[in-house]
Amino acid sequence: LRCSKSSATEAAKANANSKLKSFRQIVQSRVSARRFEPNVAVPDDVWRDVLQMTLTSPSGFNLQPTHMILLRSPQIKSTLSKHAMLGFGNQYRTNDASAIAVFCADLEPSKRIDRIFDMERKSGIREDGYLAVLRVASSFLTGESSTLSHNNSDGASTHVSTFLKRTFTDALSPVQPMPTMENVESWSYKNAGIMAQMYTMSATAHGLSTCMMEGFDARRAKEILRIPDRYGIPLMVATGYDYGAVTPVVHADLDESLNLEYEEESDGEEKCKRTPRLEMNEVFFGDTFGKPLDLLHPPTIQQSSAGVEEAA
Repeated sequence: LRCSKSSATEAAKANANSKLKSFRQIVQSRVSARRFEPNVAVPDDVWRDVLQMTLTSPSGFNLQPTHMILLRSPQIKSTLSKHAMLGFGNQYRTNDASAIAVFCADLEPSKRIDRIFDMERKSGIREDGYLAVLRVASSFLTGESSTLSHNNSDGASTHVSTFLKRTFTDALSPVQPMPTMENVESWSYKNAGIMAQMYTMSATAHGLSTCMMEGFDARRAKEILRIPDRYGIPLMVATGYDYGAVTPVVHADLDESLNLEYEEESDGEEKCKRTPRLEMNEVFFGDTFGKPLDLLHPPTIQQSSAGVEEAA
Protein backbone atom coordinates (compact mmCIF):
# COMPACT_ATOMS: atom_id res chain seq x y z
CA LEU A 1 0.00 0.00 0.00
CA ARG A 2 2.85 2.34 0.92
CA CYS A 3 4.66 1.57 -2.37
CA SER A 4 1.47 2.17 -4.32
CA LYS A 5 0.95 5.55 -2.64
CA SER A 6 4.58 6.52 -3.21
CA SER A 7 4.35 5.59 -6.90
CA ALA A 8 1.19 7.67 -7.29
CA THR A 9 2.89 10.63 -5.63
CA GLU A 10 5.93 10.38 -7.90
CA ALA A 11 3.70 10.12 -10.97
CA ALA A 12 1.73 13.19 -9.88
CA LYS A 13 4.96 15.11 -9.26
CA ALA A 14 6.34 14.16 -12.68
CA ASN A 15 3.08 15.29 -14.26
CA ALA A 16 3.20 18.62 -12.38
CA ASN A 17 6.83 19.19 -13.38
CA SER A 18 6.02 18.45 -17.02
CA LYS A 19 3.13 20.93 -17.05
CA LEU A 20 5.21 23.63 -15.37
CA LYS A 21 8.10 23.14 -17.78
CA SER A 22 5.79 23.33 -20.79
CA PHE A 23 4.08 26.48 -19.54
CA ARG A 24 7.38 28.16 -18.71
CA GLN A 25 8.59 27.48 -22.23
CA ILE A 26 5.47 29.16 -23.63
CA VAL A 27 5.83 32.18 -21.32
CA GLN A 28 9.53 32.60 -22.13
CA SER A 29 8.98 32.28 -25.87
CA ARG A 30 6.27 34.95 -26.00
CA VAL A 31 7.61 38.29 -27.18
CA SER A 32 5.99 41.09 -29.14
CA ALA A 33 6.82 40.55 -32.80
CA ARG A 34 8.31 43.57 -34.55
CA ARG A 35 7.62 42.23 -38.03
CA PHE A 36 5.73 39.34 -39.61
CA GLU A 37 6.39 37.25 -42.68
CA PRO A 38 3.91 38.63 -45.23
CA ASN A 39 1.40 36.51 -47.13
CA VAL A 40 1.81 33.38 -45.01
CA ALA A 41 -1.41 31.59 -44.01
CA VAL A 42 -1.89 29.73 -40.74
CA PRO A 43 -3.46 26.25 -41.13
CA ASP A 44 -7.17 26.13 -40.29
CA ASP A 45 -6.77 23.33 -37.75
CA VAL A 46 -4.25 25.47 -35.86
CA TRP A 47 -6.70 28.38 -35.80
CA ARG A 48 -9.50 26.12 -34.55
CA ASP A 49 -7.38 24.84 -31.69
CA VAL A 50 -6.23 28.35 -30.74
CA LEU A 51 -9.83 29.57 -30.68
CA GLN A 52 -11.03 26.57 -28.69
CA MET A 53 -8.43 27.30 -26.02
CA THR A 54 -9.33 31.01 -26.12
CA LEU A 55 -12.96 30.12 -25.45
CA THR A 56 -11.99 28.67 -22.04
CA SER A 57 -11.04 32.15 -20.82
CA PRO A 58 -12.73 33.10 -17.53
CA SER A 59 -15.02 36.12 -17.23
CA GLY A 60 -16.97 37.93 -14.54
CA PHE A 61 -20.13 35.96 -13.68
CA ASN A 62 -19.29 33.84 -16.73
CA LEU A 63 -21.08 36.46 -18.86
CA GLN A 64 -18.49 36.02 -21.61
CA PRO A 65 -18.81 39.66 -22.73
CA THR A 66 -16.14 39.48 -25.44
CA HIS A 67 -16.35 38.65 -29.14
CA MET A 68 -13.38 38.32 -31.45
CA ILE A 69 -13.05 39.04 -35.14
CA LEU A 70 -10.36 37.00 -36.89
CA LEU A 71 -9.41 39.38 -39.69
CA ARG A 72 -7.60 37.55 -42.49
CA SER A 73 -8.84 39.36 -45.61
CA PRO A 74 -5.87 41.15 -47.26
CA GLN A 75 -8.18 43.85 -48.59
CA ILE A 76 -9.76 44.65 -45.23
CA LYS A 77 -6.40 44.45 -43.45
CA SER A 78 -5.02 46.96 -45.95
CA THR A 79 -7.98 49.29 -45.40
CA LEU A 80 -7.64 49.01 -41.64
CA SER A 81 -3.90 49.63 -41.83
CA LYS A 82 -4.27 52.70 -44.02
CA HIS A 83 -7.25 54.36 -42.37
CA ALA A 84 -7.31 53.30 -38.70
CA MET A 85 -3.91 52.15 -37.42
CA LEU A 86 -1.54 54.60 -35.74
CA GLY A 87 2.20 54.50 -36.30
CA PHE A 88 4.24 52.79 -39.01
CA GLY A 89 4.87 49.72 -36.86
CA ASN A 90 1.20 48.93 -36.35
CA GLN A 91 0.46 49.69 -39.99
CA TYR A 92 3.11 47.27 -41.25
CA ARG A 93 2.11 44.59 -38.78
CA THR A 94 -1.54 44.87 -39.78
CA ASN A 95 -0.68 44.42 -43.43
CA ASP A 96 1.85 41.61 -43.05
CA ALA A 97 0.43 39.48 -40.21
CA SER A 98 -1.47 36.33 -41.13
CA ALA A 99 -4.43 37.65 -39.14
CA ILE A 100 -5.50 40.40 -36.77
CA ALA A 101 -7.52 39.29 -33.77
CA VAL A 102 -9.88 42.18 -32.98
CA PHE A 103 -11.41 41.96 -29.50
CA CYS A 104 -14.86 43.49 -29.07
CA ALA A 105 -16.08 44.27 -25.55
CA ASP A 106 -19.82 44.29 -24.86
CA LEU A 107 -20.84 47.58 -23.23
CA GLU A 108 -24.36 46.27 -22.57
CA PRO A 109 -23.60 42.95 -20.86
CA SER A 110 -27.01 42.83 -19.17
CA LYS A 111 -28.48 41.82 -22.52
CA ARG A 112 -26.71 38.47 -22.30
CA ILE A 113 -27.62 37.63 -18.70
CA ASP A 114 -30.76 35.65 -19.59
CA ARG A 115 -28.84 33.46 -22.05
CA ILE A 116 -26.03 32.80 -19.58
CA PHE A 117 -28.48 32.16 -16.75
CA ASP A 118 -30.25 29.52 -18.84
CA MET A 119 -26.92 27.87 -19.75
CA GLU A 120 -25.83 27.84 -16.12
CA ARG A 121 -29.13 26.38 -14.96
CA LYS A 122 -29.05 23.59 -17.53
CA SER A 123 -25.43 22.72 -16.74
CA GLY A 124 -26.31 21.87 -13.14
CA ILE A 125 -22.96 23.12 -11.87
CA ARG A 126 -24.07 26.15 -9.89
CA GLU A 127 -25.84 26.07 -6.56
CA ASP A 128 -29.37 27.43 -6.34
CA GLY A 129 -28.16 30.29 -4.17
CA TYR A 130 -25.75 31.47 -6.86
CA LEU A 131 -28.42 31.35 -9.56
CA ALA A 132 -30.86 33.22 -7.35
CA VAL A 133 -28.60 36.29 -7.16
CA LEU A 134 -26.89 36.05 -10.56
CA ARG A 135 -29.11 38.53 -12.39
CA VAL A 136 -29.12 41.17 -9.66
CA ALA A 137 -25.47 40.84 -8.68
CA SER A 138 -24.15 40.88 -12.25
CA SER A 139 -26.27 43.90 -13.20
CA PHE A 140 -25.09 45.79 -10.12
CA LEU A 141 -21.39 44.97 -10.32
CA THR A 142 -20.78 45.36 -14.05
CA GLY A 143 -21.35 49.09 -13.73
CA GLU A 144 -24.01 49.19 -16.42
CA SER A 145 -27.01 51.47 -16.12
CA SER A 146 -30.31 50.10 -17.36
CA THR A 147 -31.13 53.57 -18.65
CA LEU A 148 -27.93 53.94 -20.68
CA SER A 149 -28.65 55.33 -24.12
CA HIS A 150 -25.91 54.62 -26.62
CA ASN A 151 -27.77 56.71 -29.15
CA ASN A 152 -26.70 59.75 -27.18
CA SER A 153 -23.22 58.24 -26.79
CA ASP A 154 -22.46 60.49 -23.85
CA GLY A 155 -22.83 57.72 -21.26
CA ALA A 156 -24.16 60.29 -18.75
CA SER A 157 -26.60 57.90 -17.08
CA THR A 158 -23.89 55.28 -16.67
CA HIS A 159 -21.64 57.82 -14.94
CA VAL A 160 -24.48 58.82 -12.59
CA SER A 161 -25.33 55.19 -11.88
CA THR A 162 -21.69 54.31 -11.18
CA PHE A 163 -21.31 57.40 -8.96
CA LEU A 164 -24.34 56.44 -6.88
CA LYS A 165 -23.20 52.83 -6.52
CA ARG A 166 -19.69 53.97 -5.59
CA THR A 167 -21.08 56.39 -2.99
CA PHE A 168 -23.16 53.60 -1.50
CA THR A 169 -20.32 51.08 -1.34
CA ASP A 170 -17.84 53.65 -0.03
CA ALA A 171 -20.24 54.50 2.79
CA LEU A 172 -20.53 50.86 3.86
CA SER A 173 -16.89 49.90 3.33
CA PRO A 174 -15.74 50.98 6.84
CA VAL A 175 -18.39 48.65 8.29
CA GLN A 176 -18.09 45.60 6.02
CA PRO A 177 -16.24 44.50 2.86
CA MET A 178 -17.80 46.00 -0.27
CA PRO A 179 -17.03 45.55 -3.98
CA THR A 180 -15.02 48.11 -5.91
CA MET A 181 -17.36 49.82 -8.34
CA GLU A 182 -16.24 50.56 -11.89
CA ASN A 183 -18.02 51.71 -15.01
CA VAL A 184 -19.16 49.20 -17.60
CA GLU A 185 -16.38 50.05 -20.04
CA SER A 186 -13.69 49.31 -17.46
CA TRP A 187 -15.39 46.05 -16.47
CA SER A 188 -15.90 44.86 -20.03
CA TYR A 189 -12.46 45.93 -21.24
CA LYS A 190 -10.87 44.08 -18.31
CA ASN A 191 -12.66 40.88 -19.33
CA ALA A 192 -11.60 41.36 -22.95
CA GLY A 193 -8.00 41.73 -21.82
CA ILE A 194 -8.18 38.40 -19.99
CA MET A 195 -9.46 36.73 -23.14
CA ALA A 196 -6.81 38.42 -25.29
CA GLN A 197 -4.10 37.07 -22.99
CA MET A 198 -5.53 33.55 -23.26
CA TYR A 199 -5.56 33.92 -27.05
CA THR A 200 -1.96 35.17 -27.10
CA MET A 201 -0.64 32.30 -25.00
CA SER A 202 -2.60 29.76 -27.06
CA ALA A 203 -1.15 31.15 -30.29
CA THR A 204 2.33 31.12 -28.76
CA ALA A 205 1.90 27.46 -27.81
CA HIS A 206 1.43 26.76 -31.52
CA GLY A 207 4.64 28.55 -32.43
CA LEU A 208 2.89 31.67 -33.73
CA SER A 209 4.19 35.16 -33.09
CA THR A 210 1.95 37.89 -31.73
CA CYS A 211 1.89 41.59 -30.97
CA MET A 212 -0.80 43.30 -28.92
CA MET A 213 -1.78 46.64 -30.39
CA GLU A 214 -3.74 49.52 -28.89
CA GLY A 215 -2.59 52.24 -31.28
CA PHE A 216 -5.61 52.70 -33.54
CA ASP A 217 -8.59 54.96 -34.15
CA ALA A 218 -11.42 52.92 -32.62
CA ARG A 219 -14.17 54.89 -34.36
CA ARG A 220 -12.68 54.26 -37.78
CA ALA A 221 -11.92 50.64 -36.97
CA LYS A 222 -15.52 50.05 -35.95
CA GLU A 223 -16.75 51.51 -39.24
CA ILE A 224 -14.38 49.36 -41.32
CA LEU A 225 -15.16 46.17 -39.40
CA ARG A 226 -18.91 46.94 -39.07
CA ILE A 227 -18.87 46.71 -35.29
CA PRO A 228 -22.12 47.91 -33.64
CA ASP A 229 -22.13 50.84 -31.21
CA ARG A 230 -22.85 48.38 -28.40
CA TYR A 231 -19.23 47.20 -28.51
CA GLY A 232 -15.87 48.81 -27.85
CA ILE A 233 -12.43 47.72 -29.10
CA PRO A 234 -9.94 47.48 -26.22
CA LEU A 235 -7.13 45.99 -28.30
CA MET A 236 -6.09 43.98 -31.33
CA VAL A 237 -3.51 41.20 -31.57
CA ALA A 238 -1.48 40.81 -34.76
CA THR A 239 -0.72 37.12 -35.28
CA GLY A 240 1.46 35.21 -37.73
CA TYR A 241 5.03 34.06 -38.30
CA ASP A 242 8.07 35.99 -37.14
CA TYR A 243 9.92 37.74 -39.95
CA GLY A 244 13.20 36.13 -40.93
CA ALA A 245 12.99 33.35 -38.34
CA VAL A 246 16.05 31.10 -38.49
CA THR A 247 14.03 27.98 -37.67
CA PRO A 248 10.72 27.50 -39.49
CA VAL A 249 7.65 26.81 -37.37
CA VAL A 250 6.56 23.17 -37.32
CA HIS A 251 3.04 22.79 -35.96
CA ALA A 252 2.11 19.95 -33.62
CA ASP A 253 -0.18 17.14 -34.73
CA LEU A 254 -3.73 17.84 -33.60
CA ASP A 255 -5.19 14.38 -33.19
CA GLU A 256 -7.94 15.41 -30.80
CA SER A 257 -9.99 18.49 -30.07
CA LEU A 258 -10.18 20.27 -26.74
CA ASN A 259 -12.96 19.09 -24.43
CA LEU A 260 -14.85 22.25 -23.55
CA GLU A 261 -17.26 20.47 -21.21
CA TYR A 262 -14.77 18.89 -18.80
CA GLU A 263 -11.44 19.92 -17.34
CA GLU A 264 -8.45 17.71 -18.02
CA GLU A 265 -8.52 14.55 -15.94
CA SER A 266 -6.01 14.49 -13.12
CA ASP A 267 -4.28 11.28 -12.09
CA GLY A 268 -6.69 9.19 -10.05
CA GLU A 269 -9.29 11.96 -9.91
CA GLU A 270 -12.66 12.41 -11.54
CA LYS A 271 -13.03 14.96 -14.30
CA CYS A 272 -14.55 18.26 -13.14
CA LYS A 273 -17.26 19.76 -15.29
CA ARG A 274 -16.50 23.20 -16.72
CA THR A 275 -18.85 26.14 -16.53
CA PRO A 276 -20.77 26.37 -19.84
CA ARG A 277 -19.47 28.34 -22.80
CA LEU A 278 -21.20 30.01 -25.73
CA GLU A 279 -20.87 28.28 -29.09
CA MET A 280 -17.74 29.18 -31.02
CA ASN A 281 -19.75 30.63 -33.90
CA GLU A 282 -21.39 33.03 -31.44
CA VAL A 283 -18.08 34.34 -30.15
CA PHE A 284 -15.75 34.31 -33.17
CA PHE A 285 -16.41 36.09 -36.46
CA GLY A 286 -14.57 36.30 -39.75
CA ASP A 287 -13.26 39.61 -41.16
CA THR A 288 -16.24 41.72 -39.99
CA PHE A 289 -18.52 41.65 -36.97
CA GLY A 290 -21.24 39.02 -37.22
CA LYS A 291 -19.86 37.38 -40.36
CA PRO A 292 -19.47 33.59 -39.95
CA LEU A 293 -15.88 32.39 -39.63
CA ASP A 294 -15.52 29.82 -42.39
CA LEU A 295 -12.85 27.72 -40.67
CA LEU A 296 -15.34 26.86 -37.93
CA HIS A 297 -17.43 25.09 -40.56
CA PRO A 298 -14.97 22.98 -42.56
CA PRO A 299 -16.49 21.28 -45.62
CA THR A 300 -17.35 17.62 -45.31
CA ILE A 301 -15.71 14.99 -47.51
CA GLN A 302 -18.89 14.79 -49.57
CA GLN A 303 -18.96 18.57 -50.05
CA SER A 304 -15.27 18.60 -50.99
CA SER A 305 -15.77 15.80 -53.51
CA ALA A 306 -18.77 17.56 -54.99
CA GLY A 307 -16.73 20.73 -55.35
CA VAL A 308 -13.99 18.83 -57.19
CA GLU A 309 -16.51 17.23 -59.54
CA GLU A 310 -18.12 20.61 -60.30
CA ALA A 311 -14.71 22.13 -60.97
CA ALA A 312 -13.88 19.23 -63.26
